Amino acid sequence: MTQDLRIYAKGLAFSDGVYDLRTLEALITNYRKILDRLVAVQLGKKQVSPDLKSQLDYDVCINQGSIELLINFALEHREYIAAFAADGGAALSKVIVTLLRDAVKLREKASECIEKGLPININISNSFNIGTKITNTNVSYDENTGTILINDPKILWAAQVTRSPVNGLLSQVDGKSVEFIDINSASDEFRFTPDQRNIIGKQKEELPTTLNIIGRLDMVAFSAHRGSIISDGERFSVTWDDQIRSKMQKLADIEGVIFKVRPVVDHKRLDNETIGFHVLDCGNPQQSFKV
Repeated sequence: MTQDLRIYAKGLAFSDGVYDLRTLEALITNYRKILDRLVAVQLGKKQVSPDLKSQLDYDVCINQGSIELLINFALEHREYIAAFAADGGAALSKVIVTLLRDAVKLREKASECIEKGLPININISNSFNIGTKITNTNVSYDENTGTILINDPKILWAAQVTRSPVNGLLSQVDGKSVEFIDINSASDEFRFTPDQRNIIGKQKEELPTTLNIIGRLDMVAFSAHRGSIISDGERFSVTWDDQIRSKMQKLADIEGVIFKVRPVVDHKRLDNETIGFHVLDCGNPQQSFKV
């Protein structure tokens, strides 16, 4: 094998040596994001820093066919990447493929929990370090309790940081335009198929906790009941029901409005961070406000 990674996609979007531009761009861009983020995760970092970018690059060759990209890691022999640079990137390429597979498998098991109405319960062992080995048994699942066991915390991290580009790839894999997408190292492989598209999307829950946010309603689409609240220099996405639409319209773009809200979480993100708020009521502090 003359390259570290091989990415191969088959479908009508790549027929007769003519490529659909949007599909090709989505394939290349999202895989570049996945590689960047998984390399960072394997090195124990949250994101690709400028220093890491200066030590890591990709040499890419596109072979004619359905679509085949041959990728070599261009590694500089710097201190904290030297463990992977010694063999020209073969070790790193294997880690990337298996880490991607385990991250997607974790999201698949989490989706099963959600579909069954079970709470997502992820148990983690091991700890972060560059030399941690990743194996096929890193993700296991108890169907009765919904408990997911992962043998390395990097898998959860990888599932979270690659969520957007993985969704971007799977949105292209429709079984026709793109039948499947493979990523291979010299000793491991992983395939994206239409069956995995169930991990795309959101599983939102409105939490029973009630909060008051003081701010200004901005970027409003009243017909869709969506907008943003700007408070203390931060922007929060919000929705509301039709019964308070007229009240929201009257208070749009007014500073110091009190919004009574409930946090909204997305369970498919595999964390409990708030992704937005649902507005229950709003009022001008200069007037009476029902709590």
